[in-house]
Amino acid sequence: MDALKFNVVYEDAGEGWVYAHVPELPEVHTQGESLDEARSMVREAIELVLGERRLRGEQIPTTGWALVEPVEIAA
Repeated sequence: MDALKFNVVYEDAGEGWVYAHVPELPEVHTQGESLDEARSMVREAIELVLGERRLRGEQIPTTGWALVEPVEIAA
């Protein structure tokens, strides 16, 4: 089986925490006390969601695209 790839967006959740979510899988969102922990947590969440979708006979989405870019606005 080929590997599946998904986009993960990591954001500062404050007080050292990192929030992670997957645009292609809206039910996947988690956080960790560090970037490494958030990466581990989101991998586990993706695997869990994919397993649940397979059990329900739901389609696994293909990888889309995600872009994060700064927009500067005068203060």
